[in-house]
Amino acid sequence: MARSEPLSEEQRESALKDIQGPDRSVIVPAAKALSADKSTTSRLLELLDVASHVDARHGILYALSWHADLRTWDLMVRILADPREAPKVRGQAAEGLSYMFHEVKMDSREAEVAVEALLMALKDPSPEVRYCAVNTLGATGHLPLVPVLKEMLADQTPAPGWVGTVGEEASRALDWIERAHLQRLKDGL
Repeated sequence: MARSEPLSEEQRESALKDIQGPDRSVIVPAAKALSADKSTTSRLLELLDVASHVDARHGILYALSWHADLRTWDLMVRILADPREAPKVRGQAAEGLSYMFHEVKMDSREAEVAVEALLMALKDPSPEVRYCAVNTLGATGHLPLVPVLKEMLADQTPAPGWVGTVGEEASRALDWIERAHLQRLKDGL
């Protein structure tokens, strides 16, 4: 999310206050503002530790997702894998991982644990969680994930708040993996 000017200290503090409340109409603009201010990563992590309201947790994770800070990797994996978290929060955690996969080696333990959590999320009862997991698996660009994504093509469940069905997102994810593979071939990797 691009912003033309950095947040002023007053805007930053106001958004950090607003993101904690139960009012979604206030949380959403606060999350969008904070998503462009990477200086707030530590403060957002502190807020997430105490936030219990679903919309506040979702908003905080949304902002953190755009920061794409690898310090949040393990947190995103834990939240994704935690069935006590609301589906929109787990889905946001999956999306957050998608912005960082390009910085993680696929043969690393971090990637392995994240992929395991994402594969488990494909069986989640929530279409939102499945949709976001499919999206993130596509963002890995990892060719061995093609068979599992092909299986997800059959999931024609709409994902409220997202574009299309889980299966349609699986189709897009397969395209991303194919493009990433072709680019690696072109680059000689």
